[in-house]
Amino acid sequence: MTVPNFLIIGAGRSGTTSLYHYLRQHPDLFMSPIKETDYYTDADQLLDGRAIRSRSEYEHLFAGVTGERAIGEATPRYLNAIAGIGRIRGELPAVRLIATLRQPVDRGYSSYLHRLTNSRETRPAEEVLQPGNHLFETGRYHPQLRRYFEAFPREQMKVILFDDLIARPQETVRSLFSFLGVDPGFSVDTRIRHNPSRSPRFVRLTRHFNTVAKVAADVAPHWLRGKGFATHLRQPLLRKPDPIPSLLRRQLTDQYRDDILATGELIDRDLSHWLAARLLVYPRR
Repeated sequence: MTVPNFLIIGAGRSGTTSLYHYLRQHPDLFMSPIKETDYYTDADQLLDGRAIRSRSEYEHLFAGVTGERAIGEATPRYLNAIAGIGRIRGELPAVRLIATLRQPVDRGYSSYLHRLTNSRETRPAEEVLQPGNHLFETGRYHPQLRRYFEAFPREQMKVILFDDLIARPQETVRSLFSFLGVDPGFSVDTRIRHNPSRSPRFVRLTRHFNTVAKVAADVAPHWLRGKGFATHLRQPLLRKPDPIPSLLRRQLTDQYRDDILATGELIDRDLSHWLAARLLVYPRR
């Protein structure tokens, strides 16, 4: 029986897809063949019925392990878990946990665009990104991380920033290799940013495409999911998104202020740059 000894727990839209692809390049590291298994995701956080729910299905994802030292999977919704944390601690008490955090307004807007692209949202950002909405609350990192720090020893937790992953990808990935106990000298190809934000070029056509893609995904076997076929086919329908309105960004940053400061104290990082009321600009990759 092979199960993971590390998990990437989120946050969503904070570089988890890039991390998944970067880490799996290491010869002594095995990643589950599909990203976002949702095996430990709380039931009320599931987006659809395609999660891995049985233990046997979950273990089967790691049947391809051939002696790799680090074995992992990446499911961003684990960061939101409550009941799931207890399950992880009960089944994987020695697991190492990786969290990647992004400035919460940028993360929330990216998540909003993702839902817009997948036809899961039609309302304007000003209406959606408000306290009480899941997209907003996911950016309150402090209570979510605190639950993990209370459940696991600090030495089993590694928190990185999306800022560092973009600005210093090789250095950041090497730090994760060291954390996972594999050769940190291995160099990975970090030239491509995976799953960047986009918005629909043709809203109605994109909506029709998503309807067909969802039906196909519902009948596809688990091993075929997560291959990105629909994502590639959807690209001509998408465009580079407009930035979040500056007034909305300032308002949301003010609402996140206390949580940003508390999160910085929890993870022992200075996050004051997140309080700047401007869109953080990241280099293209």
